[in-house]
Amino acid sequence: MNAVKVDSAKRIRLTVLTPGDYYEPEVRGGDAEEITLRRMPPPRRRFTRLEALRAIEKSPLRFTHSWDQVKEETRG
Repeated sequence: MNAVKVDSAKRIRLTVLTPGDYYEPEVRGGDAEEITLRRMPPPRRRFTRLEALRAIEKSPLRFTHSWDQVKEETRG
């Protein structure tokens, strides 16, 4: 691979990488002498509030005590 130059926005353009992919940099050496990029899976999408409430309703888990009873048991 040929040498690449960092632009004024601190970016490096590598033609083998695909836009939108995620990479984790591993810096070796004190002055960033060597940087290894490791491809990572994309982060999981967060639930919206509505999706979270629907998932809670669909869950087979049910509380057997009220919130006040749980608080009393756990906080004494």
